[in-house]
Amino acid sequence: MTSRAKLVITDTVFPDLELEQSMLGDVADIVLAPPGDPGRLAELLTGAHAVLNCYAVLPPEVVDDMKHCLVICRTGIGLDTIPLDVATRRGIMVANVPDYCISEVADHTAALALSLLRRIDVSATHVRQGRWDYKLAGEVRRLGELSVGLVGFGRIARAFGSRMAAFGMKVRAHDPFVAQDSIREAGAEPVSLDQLFGECDVISLHAPLAPSTRHMVNEARLALMKPGAILLNSSRGGLVDFKALTAALVEGRIAGAGLDVLEQEPPVDMPDGIPNLIVTPHLAFYSREAMGELRRSAAAEIRRVLDGRVPKNWVNRASREVA
Repeated sequence: MTSRAKLVITDTVFPDLELEQSMLGDVADIVLAPPGDPGRLAELLTGAHAVLNCYAVLPPEVVDDMKHCLVICRTGIGLDTIPLDVATRRGIMVANVPDYCISEVADHTAALALSLLRRIDVSATHVRQGRWDYKLAGEVRRLGELSVGLVGFGRIARAFGSRMAAFGMKVRAHDPFVAQDSIREAGAEPVSLDQLFGECDVISLHAPLAPSTRHMVNEARLALMKPGAILLNSSRGGLVDFKALTAALVEGRIAGAGLDVLEQEPPVDMPDGIPNLIVTPHLAFYSREAMGELRRSAAAEIRRVLDGRVPKNWVNRASREVA
């Protein structure tokens, strides 16, 4: 651009904007939208040339009115806050940061799995209550005798699968967008979704949230799981029907669940007294190193576009080219 651009940051989880200012302040006026004021946010977005978006949902009608915008970059991986079809129709490039927290999420998911499989969380609670008896843990299986099923086979799923394989677990995967030969080459066995839910001891969700995947884990799919199986979700909360899941846990139809994401965050009414349920507050992505990488990568995408280039992670490139 020949003149200064206007960069609107819709929302942020970071304590300041020093990094963004240092990377973009020479080419853009940076404006942080006030929290809890959708009217003001819409007003700011209307005149934006570039947008950094974290958790704020961008209404389709607002994006459709963004006549000057060149790029929207999600400070994260998922894109469910951005109406991609509207942005594409408007000629707005959309980018994300798909690779900033691969090891963190894989590690966290593995930690949830190990805590449930080795009964660490519930056993530690027993000790705090003064109950020193390993038998209170219930049945514990040898990890090398178990199988893990990956719903989705992207970067994080593969990293998590390799961690579980290191414990001797057999890795299976289902992903309609990945060729079966590619799944095999990566060390997993391709299976159907119903086969995965019906046969695996650990089921880990790594799918994007879309209308077709919302509540993919529902009462019917939970009924396919083995009584000793556990469910993990560090992807998107909307993939799981939480009410159906808690019912299956309370009734003992599955052995446990480890969730880092919920459909509503924070939850309004978190159920108590479900010892085989572990919920963490959407922190799988977090480490000091990952946060710095995320901020730098997102700002760099904005910089590329304002300098007349295209984003490195241009997610609607194909749609733009077709259009």
